[in-house]
Amino acid sequence: MNSNPDIPMGGSQGSSPSRSNLAIRAKDIMTTNVITVDPETTVHGIARLLSDKHVSAAIVADRGSIVGIVSEGDLMNRQELGTEFVRASLRGNVVDNEEARAAEAKSRGMYARDVMTRNVIAVQEDAALAEVVKVLQAHHIRRVPVTRGTKLVGIVSRADVMRALTARPEGSRGPTSRDDDMIRYQVVETLLSIPGTSPWATTVGVARGVVELTGSVENEVTRDPSRIAIELIPGVVEVRDYRSVMQPY
Repeated sequence: MNSNPDIPMGGSQGSSPSRSNLAIRAKDIMTTNVITVDPETTVHGIARLLSDKHVSAAIVADRGSIVGIVSEGDLMNRQELGTEFVRASLRGNVVDNEEARAAEAKSRGMYARDVMTRNVIAVQEDAALAEVVKVLQAHHIRRVPVTRGTKLVGIVSRADVMRALTARPEGSRGPTSRDDDMIRYQVVETLLSIPGTSPWATTVGVARGVVELTGSVENEVTRDPSRIAIELIPGVVEVRDYRSVMQPY
């Protein structure tokens, strides 16, 4: 039984070679700053990390390869809290099966290797976004690790899918040019990373590598640095910046 609400159990999930090259891929929207721990990290260390980073799960990696995941759910039944799993009596007989023994051992485990969920499903970095979404929905999970071969390279969450949606032109019927699609997504991500660029007040258009920016920025000093950062995005041919400076009320 998989007790982890974040990542399903099972084997590796690859991308279908029949998918169009126009598809948005896992590598295009994944978060590369993944919270990881090694198998010998203590339970207290994991709990502190989850609390400090405001995340609900951490990937357990050994030499860059995924070996498991520890979520908040894996740490709820703990002897330190008096919430440990205890095999219940049924008509005077203690329930003694493999699942019950594993749950009891997990509640007393001291390291990541003792409490982690194993056999984590991952998607390959070239998996089409449609396949990633299918995995998230089929397993009722919030995030899925992304691998290059067996090495962890990122993670895609439902929030990443939402960011990809906001980066698409409103009313779009799907990717029509993969280069322009991905350039537009990266432009929005770049604007989000630069304070004062007001990405939500900016409309981004991309056609054949030419980026057009309309809307506004919060102040003049952010316009040139943000334009230069966009010019450095691979595939950008030209940046036409029509943004105005917001006027104070």
